[in-house]
Amino acid sequence: MTKSDWTIDHLIVLQTDIDDESPEVLAAVIPMLLNNGALDAHLTPLMMKKGRPGQRLEVLCREENRADLLRHLFRETSTLGVKVLPIERYALPRRTESIAVDGHDIRVKLATLDGEVLRAVPEFEDCQAVATKTGRPLREVMDAARAKARRFLPNIG
Repeated sequence: MTKSDWTIDHLIVLQTDIDDESPEVLAAVIPMLLNNGALDAHLTPLMMKKGRPGQRLEVLCREENRADLLRHLFRETSTLGVKVLPIERYALPRRTESIAVDGHDIRVKLATLDGEVLRAVPEFEDCQAVATKTGRPLREVMDAARAKARRFLPNIG
């Protein structure tokens, strides 16, 4: 693989399998982790020992956030142990541009590779805010935002 303009981040994954926690608690933990330094956090259903359904909670973070996020996991969930896995993440360069839908600004995240825009994705939260303000269906606002975001893509303009 040749080096391009992507970045390589050396990160860690905090991983724990839980079979005795309320789904409501686990759902509430995700935004809490993201607000406290996690780069990403998600749950994956799995079958645990003795045929019990469970959830794997994985948290992507930087080393400097490890201790704080571990404290949150131990305090906020029923876990008794957390695995720590080193990981490399390759990430495309990103920048944000703005478009207007119904007179309201919506941020568009642009991802590039070798200087070419590969993706132009409107921010969901901005689309949702415009839908709420205007009374238009969210789907319509998202469609309009995606259509306007296409101008950032090569050969589409």
